[in-house]
Amino acid sequence: METTDRLSGQVAIVTGGGSGIGQAVVAALVESGVAGVAIADIDPGESEGRQRDTGVDVISHQVDVADSSAVRQFVADTHAKFGHIDILVNNAGIAPVVSWADVTEENWRRVLDVNLNGAFFFAREVLPHMREQQSGRIVNISSTGAFLGSLTAHPAYGVSKAGLIALTKSLAKECAADGILVNAIAPGSIDTPLLNQLGEDARAEYAEASLLKRQGSASELAAAVIFLVSESATYITGSTLHVNGGSLLI
Repeated sequence: METTDRLSGQVAIVTGGGSGIGQAVVAALVESGVAGVAIADIDPGESEGRQRDTGVDVISHQVDVADSSAVRQFVADTHAKFGHIDILVNNAGIAPVVSWADVTEENWRRVLDVNLNGAFFFAREVLPHMREQQSGRIVNISSTGAFLGSLTAHPAYGVSKAGLIALTKSLAKECAADGILVNAIAPGSIDTPLLNQLGEDARAEYAEASLLKRQGSASELAAAVIFLVSESATYITGSTLHVNGGSLLI
């Protein structure tokens, strides 16, 4: 993707930006000309250092998105540093392989806390800043699991991803008058470390389910994010964009 400066001067927060889809989203934002990106990840890795030669101010912090106080501090620090927050991509998520027989209250709650509550916490903290400037974009990364239910992953995975779509619709209704557009993306099988942990059999099954007979790439998913936060999508809110290679036809 060539630098287009489509998002010149804007500041984005990306949760789970240290690897996989989140890392690709960060790279795509940088290439689209943003002024800054703040990465919140339980394991941010070297995300900050990888972007130093772009001229974009990329910062990363270790944040458990399920910790509301940590989220509040991260968003406050980001706003203090950049002066505004224009884009939020709620991407952080976990998909542990847990069968129904092994579901406990603890592991059930952990999936919901990270995948759903974390998105709510971040949205709650950025909304006052977006409302003050009367503009903003929020993209929640859901999953085909929201429509099909969990297959290999923990049963709470599909529940959490379905909850993200309902959260997207509620936020879209609440925020439209303030110039804030809120949408979701429901990826199919994307070639990331998260997919790898589900095992080779699952990878093969998901690829076969796609009409294109392959996994999608993280960069293909990131391109969809860039579309939704750009000026090309000014009449889209409350929607779910399906990026699944034809594995789920809605």
